[in-house]
This record gives sequence, structure tokens and C-alpha cells, in this order.
Amino acid sequence: MALSSTSAAMLLADARLPSGGHAHSAGVEPALMSGLEAAELPALLRGRAATVTLVEAGTAVATRHVRLVDGDLDAVEMAWAARTPSAALRDAARHLARGYLRVGTELLPGDSAIHTWRGRTPPPPRACVLGVIAAGLDMPALDLARLVVYEDIQAAAAAVLKLEPRDPLDLVSLVVEVCSEIEDELPLIAQITDPTDIPSLSAPQSEQWAQAHAQSTRRLFRA
Repeated sequence: MALSSTSAAMLLADARLPSGGHAHSAGVEPALMSGLEAAELPALLRGRAATVTLVEAGTAVATRHVRLVDGDLDAVEMAWAARTPSAALRDAARHLARGYLRVGTELLPGDSAIHTWRGRTPPPPRACVLGVIAAGLDMPALDLARLVVYEDIQAAAAAVLKLEPRDPLDLVSLVVEVCSEIEDELPLIAQITDPTDIPSLSAPQSEQWAQAHAQSTRRLFRA
């Protein structure tokens, strides 16, 4: 299948992709259910972009490199898990991975890692799957880092429209602002080759909200 890396990035960032992303709010619903004011959502997204999202981007980039050199993918997954202390967030990332593994099977039908992961319980996190897909499609590391950031922030913005309806263009502007503000961090993220260099950044309040949210029976989103 001849698919350019640019087209691949657009495909994987498309909210219409059947990956299950529509069931995740990137932390927005847990925050609102725990009392965050709607006016504070821009700060939440900026905080997420500078912490959780960079961990995800670094994990994807590290996975891409390790896959290209036929290294130990389990080491990347372990590094990611050590930087994701919330069991609820780890579970959500693995749930998202199932959809991306299905997509990866279509894009890279002969990839052995994707084939193995599809039969594994639990699957690896979304970031690892994206890294393997990026390696298989020759996607540059910087493009992959941008993809992870954009997809995460866009998922949060889409959730806001369901939870706190407003002019969609306001959310478009916010996504642009957040992605632009984090752009200077991405060239360094794109240079990661060793899993130990994945950023160790956390958002304890968001992790606590995610844990509480996982126990709720009145929610629209998984996380």
C-alpha cells in the first residue's frame, strides 16, 4: 500500500477514523465532573499538553526508533507505564490502542509487532502502536510528535463541544494556540531514541480525577 507519510499523519489524526477516540475526552470529562469550571478548560488543555501529552509523544517517538532498529518494544512500554502512574489512564490508553491496532492491520498487514499485539491481552498503549505504524510508513519523528499532540488536544476540544457546548470556532482557536505553544518542545522530543529519555512529566490532579471518573456510572466518556 503506497501511502505517503503526510497522508498517513492526516489519516491518523482524523477524528472520523474508527479508532474509538470518540469515546475519550482526554481528561476533560473527569475534570468537569470533579468541579473544574468551564472557564478553566484552556488552562487544563495547556497543562495536559505540557505534561501527559509530551509523555505520549515521547513514547511514540521512542517506539518508532526502537522498531526501526528492531529493538526491545517492551522496554518502551515499561518506560511509558512508569511515567503513567494512574491505572485509569493506563487502561484508557490501552483501550484506545485496540482501535489503532485494527487500523494498523489495514495499513501494514505484514507487520509482525501489530500482529502480535492484536492477540495480546492487554494490548500496548496507543502511543506505542502509533510509533510502530509511523515506523512502518516512514513517518518522520517530528511529524509523529506533532500528530500525537494534535490528536490529543483535538480529542479534548471535541469533548468540550459535547460537555460544554459553545461556538466550535472558539475550540479551533484554542487547539491552534495550544499546539503552537508546545511546538518549541517537539524538536527535542523528536530526537528521542532511548526509552529512558521519554519525559517524566505528570499531572497529579488530572490523575486523581481520572481515578475517580473510572468509578463513575454517570459518564459519557471512558476517560
